[in-house]
Amino acid sequence: MKFTQACDSCRMQKPGTRIFVATSLAISAMLLTACVVDPSELSDSSVPAGDAYRNGGVKGPLLPAGRWWDCFGDQELNRLMKQLDAENPSLAVALARYDKARAELGLAKADGSPRIRGDVRAKRKRDSSSGVFVPNDLTYNEFRTALNLEYEIDLWGRVRQTVSAAQAEADAAEADWAAARLSMRAELARNYFQLRFLDSELAVVRDSLRLREENRKLTSARVEGGETTDLDLARAETELEATRAELIQLERTRATYFNALAALVGEVPASFSLAGGGVKAPPGIPSGIPSELLSRRPDIVAADRRMDAAAARIGAVRATYLPRVNLVGAGGLSSLDLADLFDPTSLFGEIGPEIEIPLYNAGRSGIDQDRAFAESDEAVGLYREAALTAFREVEDALSGIRFLDREIEAHRSASRSAERAASLSRKRYEGGFVSFLEVVDAERTALAETRQLVQAKSARTLQTVQLIQALGGGWEMPQPEAASRHHAATDP
Repeated sequence: MKFTQACDSCRMQKPGTRIFVATSLAISAMLLTACVVDPSELSDSSVPAGDAYRNGGVKGPLLPAGRWWDCFGDQELNRLMKQLDAENPSLAVALARYDKARAELGLAKADGSPRIRGDVRAKRKRDSSSGVFVPNDLTYNEFRTALNLEYEIDLWGRVRQTVSAAQAEADAAEADWAAARLSMRAELARNYFQLRFLDSELAVVRDSLRLREENRKLTSARVEGGETTDLDLARAETELEATRAELIQLERTRATYFNALAALVGEVPASFSLAGGGVKAPPGIPSGIPSELLSRRPDIVAADRRMDAAAARIGAVRATYLPRVNLVGAGGLSSLDLADLFDPTSLFGEIGPEIEIPLYNAGRSGIDQDRAFAESDEAVGLYREAALTAFREVEDALSGIRFLDREIEAHRSASRSAERAASLSRKRYEGGFVSFLEVVDAERTALAETRQLVQAKSARTLQTVQLIQALGGGWEMPQPEAASRHHAATDP
């Protein structure tokens, strides 16, 4: 019934009016089609994927999601993580950028709403005597108070596409914040474990230093007793001072990590303190880590959302150069005499559409579209780069863990053998069977092997942290309930 009435209404119009309406509808449909982004125009964003990694195969308990550092069982590390979340300046900067992106999203959404502004005027005017309408008095007063309405009718989706782009950018900024938080937490864990393993290495060197002092005293007594020469004493003193120099070097390196930890948790080194403690064995890695875990990496999420933002901006740019229809209106009171301003006869009002039609812009529309497509290609390239980097980082961490486990076992056996050889050499020297040079060589080897064992354990723990970071915060698949609450809350 409504369709028949509409057709009858069209037939009642003049022929010129019907032609104008039909032509306008056809042009509108053509322009609306033109502003839609064809997905085939965008570059292919696919990345190679696999069901497993080449270097999988090590087993262990699953790491809890969220507070991934809990798997190390270190209360001091837990305390530092909490302080980092509250005080780290880099995280505050990333959060401010996220807040800025959310504000820009709010501005974009506001563009799709009507804008109403008040207008109050009191003017003294003088009109030209050569105009079309010449008032009795060329000089007069004008008083006006009104409300003005402006609303863009989003025929071509410019506002919608702009909002979509702003939403995607806000999501990307949120992912950037999450990436900064993951990076800072991993950096804190690395510095903390390096400091702890340096403490273990310092303990080894201090024990060796005490042994070197005993050797020097023993050698000095043997020289005084005529049992050996000053050459052995010189060698003992050389080894003692060389070990002391190594101890000082390690203490200097430890101070660097201590200062880095202080900066990460927002403190100056002078006021920062760290409770004593050791390092437990790192957690094992479960076999069969799914590649889908990479989809939760914040940098990949950010790159993906920026692809969406670039695609939306293409549509927004195209719509910018199409006719823009605005609904405008004004209503209020206007009078030449202030005393008559609030008289009912001073009421006025107007409402209706205004159409802006861009006719010539020196090719600006095409250039803007080329730029938008170039930005889209850049976003696709950055996404592919982030995805491939993620696969490489996971593979590097998995292979590093696998080889370091084997290296630790080799260093452990070598360290035991070297300690036994050093003990036997000292006994043989005290019995007068060998020279002090053999003792020096055996103890130097034992110290080196023990330190290499500690360093290999440190590297194994750091590789575990690297794998956690490469997987976006652990290797447990997130639960559906947790994924649905992603925007409602953040992990602790």
